Amino acid sequence: MTKLRDQLIRIQKKNYRRNVNLVRESSGYNPGIKIYEKEYLRYLKSYEEISNKTELIQKVLTADLVYHGDYHTLKQSQHSVLRILREIKGKRDIILCLEMFHGRDQKYIDRFMAGELSEKMFLEKIDYARKWPFHWGNWSPIISFCRGNQIPILGINTEIDDVKGITRLRKRDQYSARIIAKALIKNSGKLIYIVDGDYHIAPNHLPKNVEKLMKLLDESAKTLIIFQNAENLYWKLCNRKLEESDVLKINGNKYCVMNTMPANKIQSYLNWLEYSKDAYFPVHQDWEDDNFEDRGEMVHEMVTSLSKILNLDFPVDALEKLTIYYPSNLDFMEFVHSTPEFKGRLRLIRSKIKKEEGFLLEYEVSGENAYLIYLANSNINMAAEEATHFLNAVLRGPLKKPLSAFDGFYWNVITECLGFFGSKFINEKRKSHSENSIRMFLGQEKRGELKRTDQEILQVARYILQHFYLQRKTSDAKEFINKFFLQYNSQSAVTRMFSTQLGYILGNKLYYALKRGQYSLKRIQGYFHDPFDEPTEAFNYYLEISNRVKKVKHVSRL
Repeated sequence: MTKLRDQLIRIQKKNYRRNVNLVRESSGYNPGIKIYEKEYLRYLKSYEEISNKTELIQKVLTADLVYHGDYHTLKQSQHSVLRILREIKGKRDIILCLEMFHGRDQKYIDRFMAGELSEKMFLEKIDYARKWPFHWGNWSPIISFCRGNQIPILGINTEIDDVKGITRLRKRDQYSARIIAKALIKNSGKLIYIVDGDYHIAPNHLPKNVEKLMKLLDESAKTLIIFQNAENLYWKLCNRKLEESDVLKINGNKYCVMNTMPANKIQSYLNWLEYSKDAYFPVHQDWEDDNFEDRGEMVHEMVTSLSKILNLDFPVDALEKLTIYYPSNLDFMEFVHSTPEFKGRLRLIRSKIKKEEGFLLEYEVSGENAYLIYLANSNINMAAEEATHFLNAVLRGPLKKPLSAFDGFYWNVITECLGFFGSKFINEKRKSHSENSIRMFLGQEKRGELKRTDQEILQVARYILQHFYLQRKTSDAKEFINKFFLQYNSQSAVTRMFSTQLGYILGNKLYYALKRGQYSLKRIQGYFHDPFDEPTEAFNYYLEISNRVKKVKHVSRL
């Protein structure tokens, strides 16, 4: 297992170095920002100990000021803010300070939070597209949460045109500090929660400016700083075989949340440069004019890397039979309609496209096997999952006989299990649901804590818990058929989500079982080659894998 783990880390470092070089090429050298960055990095040279979500939340609840660093192009960075706000809701009165909004626009922020302005009108009033060029969709869940829970939001940013470089950054910190200090003094006992760019929250930047103002007013405040995804700390964790850690304690009032891998963090910035969504494509001069081979290069690399890591006898020439399509390929549906093998799957294909899901299709061209991957967007998890599905499809070969509804359901579970399992080698921080997280989700819904919850998702969550309960009671296929007969025989989106999520949960555990030396690599190699086309075979293997990995601890994430 040491060899496998070392291979993974080498791939991660290679991808990280490549992305850092691309960033340098695209952004050039700015001496002022380099100084500001160096001042930030001095606080992230080491950490005291591994911490956890529970300890971090307790620290948040006892603080007066929380500075939460944000990497603006990384969706997971904003998600961590929302997760913490959800955890502390109702336990403290909160005022949220956001860099994405300007102080001079406070009147519009207040009107929007009060429901007096529509979202469209609000964004126009504050000139959002010019002042904050990052994707609104990553931030809107935070804003919606605050609106729904009467959490005030303050804008702390400003435009400074008279100076540039590090002087501009320092003046920005001074401006923000005045708003934060004023909010703290006027709202004694409330938690002032500040979300600002990673570099700004270094103790010698924004926090230092706030502290100066508080001293002038003879006031003090208990401060907590939450960094995110410090690359050098991640490599230290790798050296100590602790890379699965999600929260680090830097020292008494500084923590670091680790919720993605370094290459993915930097890649999100590169994708932002290309107006893409959270993914993996390298920077190109002209996105729309790139040919499929160039844009699919990373998928090919993923397939090759996975086959080497798992020591699979993958025929490299199979990549020549793979075509990758994107939403910009307007001839895609015409191609699908003209391909006889796809006619029975048109409804499923349309459904997946509508839901922005990726998928793999297998067919024949002149008697030869051919493969098609559709990527709804450039999300790294989607690409890695479909790359694994392709690897699996090539190794097992086309199905020789039709499957029953029951066998087809568990065939899909195993397929999704392997897809998720493979995607973890590309992005180890990808997480699935767990039985506990599903129970918590349904508990929140039952208590009325969720708003506008999709009924299909609720139904899938209930089915998964019922399935786990039945697994603990019996391994008799007949009892499962009696319980889930309607679901097995349905072609609905609910049934598809049901089997997919069962596969994801299993694939997540299978990955950690292999990595920790609790599962045989040879056995997993067999899964990639097995067509699982004998009656009850996929079902029996699902139960066997589940039993073998049931003691593997689920890794949660902030």
